[in-house]
Amino acid sequence: MRPSRATCRAEHGMVATAHYLGSGAALDALKQGGTAVDAAIAAAATMSVVLPHMIGIGGDAFWLIYDARSRKVHALNGSGPAGRNVTTTLYAGEKAIPHRGPRAAITVPGAVDSWRLAHERFGRLPMDRLLGRAIGYARDGAPVTNDTSNWIAADRDHLAADPGSADIFLHHGAAPAPGARLRQAALAKTLERIAAEGPRAFYTRAGRSIAAYLKAQGGYLTEDDFLDYHARWVDPVTTRYRGYDAYQLPPPSQGMAGLLILNFLEGIDLGQLGPNSPAFYNALIQATKWAFQKRDRHLCDPLFGEVPLHELLAPSLVAAERSDWLDNTTRAVLSPASGSDTTFICTADEEGNAVGLVQSLYFDFGACVTDPETGVMLQNRGSFFSLDSAHPNALLPGKQSASTLMSGMLLKNGMPYLVYGSQGGEVQPQAQTALVTRVVDLGMDVQNALDAPRLLYGRSWGDDGNKLLLEASAPQAVFDGLRAKGHPVEAVEWPHTRMGTAQAIRMKGPWSEFFEGGADVRGEGIALGF
Repeated sequence: MRPSRATCRAEHGMVATAHYLGSGAALDALKQGGTAVDAAIAAAATMSVVLPHMIGIGGDAFWLIYDARSRKVHALNGSGPAGRNVTTTLYAGEKAIPHRGPRAAITVPGAVDSWRLAHERFGRLPMDRLLGRAIGYARDGAPVTNDTSNWIAADRDHLAADPGSADIFLHHGAAPAPGARLRQAALAKTLERIAAEGPRAFYTRAGRSIAAYLKAQGGYLTEDDFLDYHARWVDPVTTRYRGYDAYQLPPPSQGMAGLLILNFLEGIDLGQLGPNSPAFYNALIQATKWAFQKRDRHLCDPLFGEVPLHELLAPSLVAAERSDWLDNTTRAVLSPASGSDTTFICTADEEGNAVGLVQSLYFDFGACVTDPETGVMLQNRGSFFSLDSAHPNALLPGKQSASTLMSGMLLKNGMPYLVYGSQGGEVQPQAQTALVTRVVDLGMDVQNALDAPRLLYGRSWGDDGNKLLLEASAPQAVFDGLRAKGHPVEAVEWPHTRMGTAQAIRMKGPWSEFFEGGADVRGEGIALGF
């Protein structure tokens, strides 16, 4: 199949994001002599303005960073905990934490402090230069994209219920049309303060205002919750796949699910099966089910509960269970419904440093609550907590929620080979697997791998039960073969937005003189290099 757009190849640096203005800001940082971390911060700040339904400084972030100097992969947890006063008694008599409104905004935003840690260790350009584009787009206005206009229309009632959100995102009570100018003056001032005073200013001055607004609206976060928060460096988790070292973020990230799927597929010759066989897709489906069962049983904040990663990732575990799962195709795994609005940013610089940054508000526009004084829209990640005290992801003060956010990286002979990730809750481990198998097992370039027909198993937000979706660009024989095996597969159009918005960079190395970047046709992004 001809790729949806040209595969981007360049020698000195590469970026790929889910928004063209985000990619432009990241490329500018590289051209000015910035590192891959600098480029990622520039992209994240810009996209927090121009892609407000997917990403914002009121959300969380996780990083994988390959440092060429030390030849190590570093992981950074920029996820915020539940507030100190947030307990299950606040939701007594309710089946779940509300997904929208001030009572959904119960975790501290961690993204901005993760920028601080990453920049202190691996940045080069000053923060005011990295945030310059974002400040300009917020102050002077940025064009509303087709996707953003559609999401504002879809969430109109939620946005209208909050004075801060309605004032920014609704024009005379309606969604702005594509191409309209969206100004966010208060957010511009907050970003200017972060640029001038450093990221901790978000947790002092902005945090005070946000906590006061939430209190007035019936929320629970306090000023001290913001003051006490700090992102932290953590150890990445890893496994082997086809001779590559595959890295992911540790819990509370669901990165372990991506590694579990690869462990399952390691025992199957996907290259021999080929991309157009029902057996190829059956292996992906059953690997996903097996991994989700393990994830849902254990995933939580490891500071509050044990996650037995060593046992889960042991090759002996999957070797003992693989055949049974491959044969029993009617076995289902019903996971909790999760949000799907996230963005993934990947960058690489000439020195060989590489970054995979995933940042999110959780749902589209998060809690749909925006502090008017700071212009900060707050995430609703805390709504994923369980109110069941026996659940591993049970709500407790100071606890981080299990997170759908994950970022993938492959190393070949100790050198970074592929940086990859996606938007989309349950989609993320599946879209990442689609990329790895297409590139490693089937020999595709990254853009063709992104364009290939994608599967989605599980339950997304709004679904009553599991669905199994496959894009119609797959051959009809695949649909027939999967149904014969008992899979209730549904065909959806290609490209389909529920399949995630993924980006990837294949690094330059002994295998190629050039970086190779791709961005998902299912989104509004682009890969750029120089």
